[in-house]
Amino acid sequence: MKDLKDGIRSHVRIDFKGHVHKKFRGHQKSRRCENEARLLKALEERGCPYVPRLLEHLAEEDYIVTTNCGQPAPEISRTKSDALFADLEREYGVRHDDPEPRNVTYCPRLGRFCLIDFELAELLPEPDGIEREHRGIWKVTWCALSEGGTMRDSNDDACLALEVGPGGARRFEAHGEALLEPSHLVLAVSDGMGGGSAGELASRLILAAVKRKAGELYEALHGHGEEEGSSALLHLMHSAHEGLNSLAAEESDLHGMGATLTLIWLSPGHLHFAHLGDSRLYLHREEKTTQLTTDHTRAWGQWNRGEISEFAYRTHPRRSALYDALGAGHPGIRPQIESHSLQGDDRLLLCTDGLIDGIWERGLATELADHGESTDLASRILARARENNRDDDATLIVAKIAQL
Repeated sequence: MKDLKDGIRSHVRIDFKGHVHKKFRGHQKSRRCENEARLLKALEERGCPYVPRLLEHLAEEDYIVTTNCGQPAPEISRTKSDALFADLEREYGVRHDDPEPRNVTYCPRLGRFCLIDFELAELLPEPDGIEREHRGIWKVTWCALSEGGTMRDSNDDACLALEVGPGGARRFEAHGEALLEPSHLVLAVSDGMGGGSAGELASRLILAAVKRKAGELYEALHGHGEEEGSSALLHLMHSAHEGLNSLAAEESDLHGMGATLTLIWLSPGHLHFAHLGDSRLYLHREEKTTQLTTDHTRAWGQWNRGEISEFAYRTHPRRSALYDALGAGHPGIRPQIESHSLQGDDRLLLCTDGLIDGIWERGLATELADHGESTDLASRILARARENNRDDDATLIVAKIAQL
């Protein structure tokens, strides 16, 4: 862990997850520790969004663990600082004992100034009749996994997790956790197609285009209506489609190069998605699993309409024959663009068709109903699918939504 402060009254460190560990020292250390824990619990119960949340309280060790509210804000004006402490008392009934700028931080993920250090603060009766600006905090935890198949040497699948905000776009690792304000979260999977290395190139070019256009999408989706967001996603899909076709026309080795794309854009309380091909997006909510995307194959259409069974669909000789995809020489495309509301405890699954080859709908619903962590869910779903079929590349992203 990294030291933040090593003083007479406390030793403060930060761990690799970003959580703050505070060991109280000196005069009345137990009373000060107990008071800060009590104040932070009360502020959480009263819905204050701009103070640390208490994660752990070890009374016998005079030790607490809290969330991280960002970096010190030394340049904040005294007027702004005084207003923050006054709002804390007026709206949430807590009088800070040291209302100085040194106890103000700025948290980029929340997009606002925050207040810290409540060891000697005073808890007042909760104010009545106060109108507060309450912002629900939305958190996403996810895990992405990809495994090549036995049919070819390369893995033509690709996946992406991208944080997009006022400061630009930042690519995440294969698993992580993010808050959805002020930044948003993009998750995407793509399955490339074409001879030689064309498929592998196509899927990666598509996700590179998503990252390149992320700033424009954020401007369209942040604080604007559904229509603007849908228009921006549609423009992204057409731009990526034209880019693949143009490149394939210039290089004979890339003839027929194309890709699927299933992309979700997560913002507070909202899910926007853009989709083309036979990769998929599932939503698990209240013990029900629903496929939100349409497979752009005629065999899937027959199954979806109830004309053939799931077994007949899975053994259909043209199950993977796409009539719409990005690139692949198609003159035009009709991507699926939709918006949906989010709820706490929603689970989302994005995957390529290689995963679906090895797990039936009932099995997928059973796994998504489990309340484990995203990493455990993703690992189990992939392992179950690969037990039955390893021919094609298989990629998935599991995401869990929480409203704090």
